[in-house]
Amino acid sequence: MSPAITCFAACLLLIIQYSIGAENDKSSQCADSYRTVYTECSELGGERWKVNVTDIEDCPQPSPPTKVANCDQTCPGGQVLSNFETCQECGAGSFSPGDLKILNVLDPTIYPEISFVTSKINRNDKTCPDIRTVDDIVELPASYCWNVVNIPFEVVSPGSVTLHYLHSDERISVDFYLKDFQSCDGGEAKVTISGDAAVTWQNVEVQVAAKGKYIFQIKSTAFFNTETPTSTTVPLEPPRLGNFTITGVEPYTACQECSPGHVTNTTGSRECTPCSPNQYASLSGSSGCEACDEETYSLVGAEECLEKVECGVGDFLPVVGECIDGKSIVTSREIYMNKCRNSPPSETYDCPACQPGREKKGGKCVFCLDGTHNPSGSDTCTPCEPNTISLKGLYQVWWENIPTSWNLRCPECWVPAGPFLLGRPTQHEPVIAINFGEIQFSSKVIKNNVVGMFSVMFKLFCPQSCAFLIIKKVTLTSGDVERQEVAEKFDSSTGEGDPQISRAYVHKSDGQDGDIKMHFLIKLTGSGSYLQLYSVNFTNTLDGGSSFCFPCSGSSCMECAQGMVYKDGKCVECPAGWYHVTSGSILDSSYTSQCVECPPGTVSKPGSTNCYTPCSFTTTQGNQYDISPAGDTLIHNDRVSYPDQYGNTYHYRYLLKLCSLEGDLPLVTCSEDNADKVSGVICRESVMRSNDGREVISNPVTEGEMLSEISEGKNGVTLHFTTLHPASGCDSVTTNVTLLCNRDQTSEISLVGSSDNCRLAFEYSGPFGCRLCKEEDYKSITSSCEDNIRNITYVKEEGVMCSGGASLPPVTTEECTPYQDSLVNSIKRYKVYVGLGVLMLVLLIASLCFLAWYSSSLKHKLDGYSRMNYADDDDNYEGAGSSSKMIWADSGEESDGEENLFTRYEGKSPGNIISDKLGKINQSLGIKKYQRFGDTDIMEMSDRLGI
Repeated sequence: MSPAITCFAACLLLIIQYSIGAENDKSSQCADSYRTVYTECSELGGERWKVNVTDIEDCPQPSPPTKVANCDQTCPGGQVLSNFETCQECGAGSFSPGDLKILNVLDPTIYPEISFVTSKINRNDKTCPDIRTVDDIVELPASYCWNVVNIPFEVVSPGSVTLHYLHSDERISVDFYLKDFQSCDGGEAKVTISGDAAVTWQNVEVQVAAKGKYIFQIKSTAFFNTETPTSTTVPLEPPRLGNFTITGVEPYTACQECSPGHVTNTTGSRECTPCSPNQYASLSGSSGCEACDEETYSLVGAEECLEKVECGVGDFLPVVGECIDGKSIVTSREIYMNKCRNSPPSETYDCPACQPGREKKGGKCVFCLDGTHNPSGSDTCTPCEPNTISLKGLYQVWWENIPTSWNLRCPECWVPAGPFLLGRPTQHEPVIAINFGEIQFSSKVIKNNVVGMFSVMFKLFCPQSCAFLIIKKVTLTSGDVERQEVAEKFDSSTGEGDPQISRAYVHKSDGQDGDIKMHFLIKLTGSGSYLQLYSVNFTNTLDGGSSFCFPCSGSSCMECAQGMVYKDGKCVECPAGWYHVTSGSILDSSYTSQCVECPPGTVSKPGSTNCYTPCSFTTTQGNQYDISPAGDTLIHNDRVSYPDQYGNTYHYRYLLKLCSLEGDLPLVTCSEDNADKVSGVICRESVMRSNDGREVISNPVTEGEMLSEISEGKNGVTLHFTTLHPASGCDSVTTNVTLLCNRDQTSEISLVGSSDNCRLAFEYSGPFGCRLCKEEDYKSITSSCEDNIRNITYVKEEGVMCSGGASLPPVTTEECTPYQDSLVNSIKRYKVYVGLGVLMLVLLIASLCFLAWYSSSLKHKLDGYSRMNYADDDDNYEGAGSSSKMIWADSGEESDGEENLFTRYEGKSPGNIISDKLGKINQSLGIKKYQRFGDTDIMEMSDRLGI
């Protein structure tokens, strides 16, 4: 082979080898450049695809795209969607919210998708203030403008959104909308909330029914233009927005490390736990906290420990000890545990046994009775001095706890401290308040037309800007709030540069404020400030007790409490079994000085204002009843609905407590939400359902206060109740409750009759409606004699309606003999026939006796007739007597009298005897012929002769 050919072959071989090597290098480069990507969810099918891609040109497609999880797949908390295919747990030190997304602060600089919008309602209005974020809290301007916050979000499965908010001003409207992102349709959900001065932070939750993109919108505005407020106008308080939570979002694809100060030591955690006080975690992704040493401390969720400091008053919270023998030890606890080098302060204070106007009874503090007072809160109230009169009031001067009737905004911001109540706004709660509720003053004039007073004594500390407001609301008789105004305002400018303000505020009511019903509340604003409230007093109220006695003159000073009457120059209690309702001076036109006797079937304790029905009582007919089940509160919801003037419907609910189980007046209470309350044996309230399904209660009315009569019927007993204070539209109110006797079961109480709610009738059936059984309600049944023994059992008489009481007598036995038992049983079995036989025997004996008497009477009459005739007929005879003897002698034998006559003629009828004698008479008279007479003839002859 020539050198040229050899060289050409070599070159060709080199070219081929180079080409193969280059191709191999490119294949290697392509293989190394491939990476897996996942597509976005398709708009139509809702699918996601897995694709291998490379940035090198001309690389072949390694494999076709494959479909992975559907876009609506989610993972629970503590798990992530790995490669968009499977859910995997997070390890220790990391977490995953799952399908939950939390926006801790609604700040557009952090979440650019959030938008703030303000706009003027009227064209001529001034510029609207901006929505701002302060300390991670969004404040909506308290202005006459539209303030809107838009929060867009997307969910891949049905879920919900929750907003943390604070809205405390009823003069500002706040609405929440859930809108579709594409159409901005607000019809899907709308929630309107009303402001409440005593409310704290709350949550509003709206359900999201389907996956998709949405906008959650918050919109607020004031009800009126507030650009020209007066000095008494209560400043508007801006609504505040906290964090925003979404569920049903697209799952996380990677676990998140715990931030410093937060840890989790388990797998599958949804969130990390902050380190406790005096612990820290300096690194991200920590699975445990470390303890601070003795010279340092830390707060919750700390990244590091801090050196301890010397603490002042503001670093401690008081702890009030129990008042024992007039002394109470008030200790302290650190607000931030282990921050202080110095020990918490402790101090001993003098303390009252009760608040002024109260006394200790049975271990409890109760109001002083009328005519007595207690200025210091000692154990016992004392009578008023001559020429003075007691005035009721509500007083709070010692702070071991807070009255439950007060409504607190931020309850944890108010701390009892013994001599005072400590109020401290916080960064999260910059406004705190107390609403004392409705106070109704008496119409008695104290002095110079003053009928009531409200006073507070306090110290205010304002290191920075703060304000302490005393606000009053005046209520009309209709129940509507006429006005709300600032009675007094104290702020940092009031102290003229001094951060501490010590004042006493007194409000005097002159009776011109509606019907003298008023609401008072106090409000403190300003983080870092605090208030020491020493006393809160309401004087001359309808309820309460007297802390002092007011000067008066003449007999009008003698005022007797309810349950007492004026007698012999002093007030005395009504005895047991009597009551007295009214209270007041003996000069009052409505006052009576006579106790009233309790109606039959009711009782009372000494000094009572009412009589109550014991659950066990005896009627005037002597029957005993035990209606103990009616001593519990019975509830009847009327099924009839009524419309109101606004188109809503409501129904009546009746509460009944008919007797006393513990010897006290049985009372139930019907109330209106945060307003009126009434008490009685029977009361009624109107119940309505709000849009959110909550019960709204209004218009409480007393339907029965005292038992007036107990009447018995065939099937039960009826309790008749009357009302001392009838409702509007009723001259009087009577309510009858019939307890029907049903020994087998108890039914629910039901309303069976109503006449304009002035005449009511209820029925309640059960064993308690039956009288108690007596011994005479049972009869005995004797069994047959067996083995010389017979049983005597007892059963209830037929038709007897009773229950309880005398129990059924036990079975007894007695000895017997079979013959005796057989004879007795035969007599009992055939007693009708035996009775008829005895009756016939008596009649037979009576008939025989009558015949004997009749025969004797006839014989004597005939004997007398014969003597009369023969005595006058012939002088040859010696006399009637001898003639008689001769005539009645048979065959010359003289008769010895009745005995021989009846003996001789024994067995013959009276007619035969008389015929024989007449024959002999004829013979003696020379009558040769005679006739034998029968009984009928003899009777006719006797009638003719007058025998």
